[in-house]
Amino acid sequence: MWLPCPMYGSSNRYRYALGCCRTAMKICYLLESTELSGGVRVVFDHARALGARGHQVIIRAKCGIHDWYPFQISVNYINNLACPFHLDDVPDVVVATFWTTVQPALQLGCKHTFHFCQGYEGDFVEYAQGYADIFQAYQTPIPKITIGSWLQQRLQQIYGKEAFEIHCVGQIVDMETFRPSVLPLRSFLRRLFGLPVRVLIVGSFGPVVKAIGDALYAVALMRACGQRIHLTRVASQPCSPEEDAITSIQSYRKSLSARCLAGVYRNTDLLLASSLQQEGFGLPFAEALASGIPCVATEISSYLSFDTSPDYAVFVPQGSPRQMAEAAINLLRNPLYQMKLRRRGPQVVAKRCRAAMVAQRLERVFVGGGAR
Repeated sequence: MWLPCPMYGSSNRYRYALGCCRTAMKICYLLESTELSGGVRVVFDHARALGARGHQVIIRAKCGIHDWYPFQISVNYINNLACPFHLDDVPDVVVATFWTTVQPALQLGCKHTFHFCQGYEGDFVEYAQGYADIFQAYQTPIPKITIGSWLQQRLQQIYGKEAFEIHCVGQIVDMETFRPSVLPLRSFLRRLFGLPVRVLIVGSFGPVVKAIGDALYAVALMRACGQRIHLTRVASQPCSPEEDAITSIQSYRKSLSARCLAGVYRNTDLLLASSLQQEGFGLPFAEALASGIPCVATEISSYLSFDTSPDYAVFVPQGSPRQMAEAAINLLRNPLYQMKLRRRGPQVVAKRCRAAMVAQRLERVFVGGGAR
């Protein structure tokens, strides 16, 4: 059953601000699972933003639980993603969100079919055994939707420029939830009273692309230089023994809702973002910027995509804990530079990641049509 997706924001003014499409569409996203992750959160944000423009959006998923998402969302849990819709419920648009959902999307036989890519799975070590299947799924000549030009270039490098259409729509950051503190005094007071600096590292330790070990080694090096640090880790998995072996962790928060995570950001002095080039977007980095948190990040394409001038964070080469530690210490010794980053971060995210802009781009892509 199709229901209008809840509007983006708490009042009707958001609907008028976003503008509404003349012709409402029925749009279905396919997910393997709705368990908490940045990629799933982005799909939910798409649904909200498109719903605010008057479209009917539903998410089909095999399993999971989505009560971690802070807004109402329409999810249909079903064992077979390719199960036919009732005649009156057939979507105008179906969107595969993972390589395993491409064939189910095609089997639905809807008018328009797209493949939404937030990161090329074929580049991830964890999916190495399934590379042949990933390659075949991406070869399917249906239009791809990516979150940035670096992914478009990567797909064209592998499959050629004529293999399929690629549309870059950008990425949504929920700026209602992730916003700077009204009175960011806690960081100042910690500095005034000589309390440990609060450093945050977000992401599960296992995935190679996150390079969480590099960030932890950077903290260990900072401590070896005499820097007092209260380290907070946020991840979707329990803390591993390997993490504790690198450096001590004072607070470990598992599977936080967006609102709880936003509170953690606002009580943080510094974020370390250590991902490697294969990172699709790196939502925690963007959320920290939106929250006005100074960041030291690796100089990878997704992190450098927010502005032509890389003045919104301190960037260091990937795979270099020592350079990350040195940059972090220098930043912590420079309160004026920290203040500049606290102002600049929200500015660049607001410029590139507003829901209204991404929803309009998605709408233009969907109206233009995809392969059947």
